[in-house]
Amino acid sequence: MHLLISTIVLRPYVFVFLAVYLFVSIVNFGFRTTAIFTVLTYAVALACEWSSVHNGFPFGLYHYIAATRGREIWVFGVPFMDSLSFTFLSFASYSVALLVASPIQWRGYDLRLYDTRAIRRSPRVWIMAAMFMVMIDLVIDPLSVLGDRWFLGRIFWYDPPGPHFGVPISNYLGWFFVAAVSVAIFQFLDARLAAGRSKPPGVLPHLPLRWLLGPGLYLGIVCFGITIAFMIDAPTIAWSAIFIFLPFTAMVINTLTRPGSQATPAQVARHLEDFPYDAEAASPRRARAAVAQPGSPARPN
Repeated sequence: MHLLISTIVLRPYVFVFLAVYLFVSIVNFGFRTTAIFTVLTYAVALACEWSSVHNGFPFGLYHYIAATRGREIWVFGVPFMDSLSFTFLSFASYSVALLVASPIQWRGYDLRLYDTRAIRRSPRVWIMAAMFMVMIDLVIDPLSVLGDRWFLGRIFWYDPPGPHFGVPISNYLGWFFVAAVSVAIFQFLDARLAAGRSKPPGVLPHLPLRWLLGPGLYLGIVCFGITIAFMIDAPTIAWSAIFIFLPFTAMVINTLTRPGSQATPAQVARHLEDFPYDAEAASPRRARAAVAQPGSPARPN
């Protein structure tokens, strides 16, 4: 308990992101999916980090510096907070992928997502989520290499350093691998544990903007990294991240505002077939049209 409290005090930013992730995941996907996904993703990340430290797969060879032993939790030679971060990073990336792949509907300042189970487990969402997570790491790992210049501290070093701000390319390939596994786990759990017509425990269909909370977490992590880069006088890393995420942000905004993304009555009907507990939160006009056209073809998934 002493080490847990010390870990939270030493890494408060990690646990703030973790708390936000747990809330957002629960209100959108339920307690069971969130709890099991968190445990399994942490286990996958820990196994991959342990493997990389010992044999270089999948992130490339690196070594942890035991400077914080006795001040934070370490598990099998890996800082607890490091592997734990993969849970909220992969979830936030999946949330953005699901948002850009699904029909939407604006109701004033509220946004409703009319996804389906087929969209949630589709290969395109899986691949996009893994790629979006690697994009986050293009900011995170260069900053982690410079951990001695901010409150992370110098906790590891690559053997040898790589070409991208000291980060080897193998690290990004490893992140894609772990992200792909993590997102696949989430898709599997969501399909199995949320099957049926009943509302999963914890889901809040009426919560305004609930489908923007996950992408908001993604944005918060990116902005956190860019801010730290400027604070530690690493403008090249900061501007590199800005140039990566500006066109990405423009793409997401375009997706959310273009007429072709707006859900049709048929797409609302298809969504309500999979998630009937969303019926009361759906637009009354759209819901009536969906009921009136139950056989209408939905947009291909």
